[in-house]
Formats: sequence, C-alpha cells, structure tokens
Amino acid sequence: MTLTSSISTDSTNGKVGQLETPNQRSMATERSFLFGSRRVFTFAMLAGVLIFLMGSLSVSMQSQQYIEALYSGLSAVASLNNSTTLKSVEELTYVAQQHSPGLTGRTLPEHPHETRIRQAIHSHYPHFEHHSVRGKVVDVTQNVNRIEELSLTRKKNVTYMEVKDEDHGPLNVVLFYADDWTLKVLGALNPHVKTPNIDQMAKNGMLFPYNCVTTSICWISRATLVTGVYAAVHQQLKIAHNSLFNNLTIPWTETLFPQLKKHGYYTGLVGKWHAPSPGKEMKLAFDVMNIYYGRHWELRNGQRRHVTDLNGEDALNFLRSRPKDQKFALKVSFFATHAQDYTIPAYSPMNESMSLYEDDDIPWVQTNTEQHWKDLPWFFDNRNEGRRRYIGRFDTPDNYQYNIKCLYRMATEVDSVVGEVIDELKRQGVYDKTLLIFTTDNGNLHGEHGLAEKWYPWEESIRVPLVIQDPRMPATERGKVNDEFTLSVDLAPTILSAAKIPIPSHMQGRDIAELYFDPHQATVSWRKDFFYEWSQGEPVEAVGHNEYYHIPAVFALIRKDWKYFYWPQVKVEQLFQIENDPYEQRDVLNSTAQTTQEALDFMRARYFFLKNYSQMGNPV
Repeated sequence: MTLTSSISTDSTNGKVGQLETPNQRSMATERSFLFGSRRVFTFAMLAGVLIFLMGSLSVSMQSQQYIEALYSGLSAVASLNNSTTLKSVEELTYVAQQHSPGLTGRTLPEHPHETRIRQAIHSHYPHFEHHSVRGKVVDVTQNVNRIEELSLTRKKNVTYMEVKDEDHGPLNVVLFYADDWTLKVLGALNPHVKTPNIDQMAKNGMLFPYNCVTTSICWISRATLVTGVYAAVHQQLKIAHNSLFNNLTIPWTETLFPQLKKHGYYTGLVGKWHAPSPGKEMKLAFDVMNIYYGRHWELRNGQRRHVTDLNGEDALNFLRSRPKDQKFALKVSFFATHAQDYTIPAYSPMNESMSLYEDDDIPWVQTNTEQHWKDLPWFFDNRNEGRRRYIGRFDTPDNYQYNIKCLYRMATEVDSVVGEVIDELKRQGVYDKTLLIFTTDNGNLHGEHGLAEKWYPWEESIRVPLVIQDPRMPATERGKVNDEFTLSVDLAPTILSAAKIPIPSHMQGRDIAELYFDPHQATVSWRKDFFYEWSQGEPVEAVGHNEYYHIPAVFALIRKDWKYFYWPQVKVEQLFQIENDPYEQRDVLNSTAQTTQEALDFMRARYFFLKNYSQMGNPV
C-alpha cells in the first residue's frame, strides 16, 4: 500500500489483525491460542493463566468447558519440580508475588466476576482448593519471567538483523518526540493539517497508524520510552519533583540513552524532559542537554522565544558541534502540541504562524455533543479533569475553531523544525546513515466524548503517529502503511537494534524493523492485541489526583475488532465493537446477542491473562 491521506486498515497482504470472536473459532483453536502445542511454560504463564481463570467468564456451559480446557493445560504443568505442586488460587498468586518483581507487594484489583469464577472452578474441580496460604514457603527452583518461545524468538531476531543489514554499520539516530499529538494531527492522515516534512519521511520510510501507547500520559509514557517496559514494571507513576526517575525498578544504566552513550554514541537531548530540573543520572545518558519545561514561550538571553524555535536552534547546534568521528543519537523533544494548562489561550503558536489555516473550516468532531458526554459512565461528571479542560477549548464552535487551528499551527511549526534538521543531516553527508523516527508520548481528545486531554483508552488518546525512515529499509517497503500494532515499549529495542547494541533482557518490546525486513513472517507472529493501563499506583482507590471523579483509573484490552474497558475504582466494565463502531459511541456490554456475549467472555478472559502477563514484565 502506498501512502494516502486516509487511515487505512488494509495491509499489503489484505486485512490484518482482524481476530475472530469465540463464536468464529473452535474451542480447540482457543486452547491452542493460549497454550499452543507446546508443554513448556514459564512460571509467569502459570500465574497469568490463574488470573485468567479468576476473573473472566460467566458461569455458562461454554464458560465451564472453557475453564475445563484451561485447567487441563494448567494441570499439565502445575508441578514446578518433582516435589512441589501448586493447588490453589492463593498459592499461585503468592508465588507470583514472591518471585515476580512486577507484582511484589501489589494488590490486584478485584473484579466483579471473581466469585462466580471461583465457584465455577470449584464445582468442576473440588480438589482445586481455595484457601489462603499467605506466608507459606513454596519450593520453587527458579523464577523465569519469559516464555521460552519468545526468548528464543528475540535471540533469533538479533542474529537475523545482523545478517540482514550487513551493509550498514550502527546507524545514527534522530528521534523527533512530539507531545500530545494524536493520529489526526498528521498531514498524511488528515488533509486539513500541513506537515509536509513528516509526510515525506513517511513516503521515504513507513507509517504505522496503529501505533499505540501503553499508558496515555506524559511522564509515564516517557519513562516507558527509555525503559522499554510497562508502567507497572518501571513504577514511575507520579510526577517527580527533581527528576523523571524516582526509585526506578530498572537500573538507569540499562535504559535507552545510557546504553547508547555507553556504547560510544555522542548523545543529546533538547526540549522537554517533564521535570523541573534533571537529576544527576542524566549525565550518564546525555553529553549535551538543553532542557526546558512545559511552556510555549521561554526567555533566552533576555529575549522571549517560542519553545519550538528553541527546539530547532538547539538541535542544529548539537549537530554542528558534535564530534564528526563519532556516532550520534539526538532526541528532539517538543512541547507542541501540548496545551499550556490553565491558561488562555491554551495553544500559543508563533506570531508569524497565525495566518496559517485562517480561512479554513476544520470539521467538527462527530462525538463532540452533549449527548455523547451524557452517555459516558456515571462517574464522569463536571469534576472530571478532562471535562474541565474541555470547557473553553472545544465546547463551542468558536472555541473549537480557534483552538484546533492554533494546535495545527503548532504542528506545522514542529514540521518545519523536522525539515531543518533533515536538511542539516543532508548537508553533513550523514542523512543516509541516520535512523529517523517521529512519534509522541500520547494522543489527545479534541472534544471527542465531550472531553479534552488523554488518560483513557479511547482511540484518539492511545493511537499516535509513528513514522520510521530507516536507510536499511528495502525499497519495496518504502512508502507503505503498516497496520500492525506497534507500541511505545517497542521504541527502545528498535533504536538499540539499529545501533547494533544488544537489547537488555528486561525490555518488553520488539524491534519494529522486523515489520519491514521480513513483513510476511513478522505479520504472522506479530501481536494482535495488547493490554493498556492507566493508574497512578496501588491501591487504585488512592485519593488525590487519582480519585475516580477526577481522573479515574482504567485498564483495557485493545484489539482491532473489540475493545474491553475496566474501571477498577468503581468496578465498571465497557465493551465496544470497533469494527462497527469506530468512534466508540455504543457500549454493548449488556447486549443479549449471543455473539456479543461470547465476545465478552473471550475479552474478559484475554484481558486478565494479558494484564498479569504484561505487568509481570514479560515480552509483549
């Protein structure tokens, strides 16, 4: 598929990622989906299956058969060694917490169907005891947090990459990292926006319209970028006062930029770091830092300068002053198109940009109606932070037109900086030796559902642009749109692989280059769904900024055909059939249609499995 101006769901091989509901596949296929033909499972899979059983299916005949099938698979590997057999829900959970850093000391949110699931399991398997074993010592010979198959696949991919790009050495890296940039703020996907330089990157490389963040909020997503892991693993759940990283669960030296610097790269960061001042650990990551925080305008040398203008100036200075005999990696971290919260106007572009889009009429958002706002779950009220920021930005036609045009102007300004940096790379003769990536920390709501901002797993919040221009990319793949699910956890492994640096074992993501080096094989093995999380820590009922009426916590299972939401503070579920409802307007959770109920059973089950699996730090 060549690049077009509309979001496409087709791939070069036809429709991809459309997964059948349980009604469309046999029980045998579902069992194979989770257990496969192999009998080799790691401890993490055992714990994942357990949570899978505890919280998903209603007590119907089909669900009982499903539990039976899953339990038979669990029984085959329930003995971790010759002398120990785990028999109870609590025992498996206890072992998981003791031997999995991602779960230690944490309480998994209760799900409303847990009791019924326990009853269903016990009615079929009385010997599967339900008693507390807290404090019991369980003999476990080893803790392996990786499924063997995935570990082997990762090793094969590293070897494969070394052979495939044998004509290229380690690449330079320029990461253009925007802020609050939803999918539609890209000219390649929206004719109302002008981003010609990023669009040209897509024509020279590849565009990923199903690129998603695993948590849609600034600082958490930025921590995921550099660590390559889920928020539940890196635990950067609250804004730090002096540094982005407080009590990081992963050694800082094993994250993206310290690894690049350790392996001889000259590294630079210009722009937003999302902390008032960088910590001392930053010197291990960056040779050059020009950091400014969260405003559209800054004072420099007594002059009032737009932050995007400073982004461009500092990026060019880095490239011009760098050692010419050393590989380099530069992160250009824009504040645009983030709003300056609690100010009027919320979006403030450069003065010379105000004539852009002046005569345009930007289409109104379809779900920006009072009825769509009222259709949200009961705990969304006027105290909700997204609703508060919506008022004055997108609540009236005049406010919407003014603010969305200013936002688009800021996007075009970012695009101009991208063009300046690319021109400088060409002037220096390193353009064809540099990996270029454009992406962002999270999406944003521009009036959808009567809200502004991010946090929640709606499409506009989690799907964000990703454009990769890689000099190693085969000519046959350039200019294509790839519709696989790529995630924010994939960026660090992708960059390290291009730099020919071994990927640290803790990183959960995959090298996206697989999708253009061997697209047919990668499509077969690539993820078809993923777990989404937003919470500022356990317990999710914590007061303050995480109170349910302010910014409610939410977890989700995301597919292309269905989406399942679970709001743990209020124990509310939602189900959307994305195939027929792309704007997520109709919650079909209570539909009595057989196919919908079967899909709900399947989505609940898959959600519980992936939640536990992802939050334990396994490869996704």
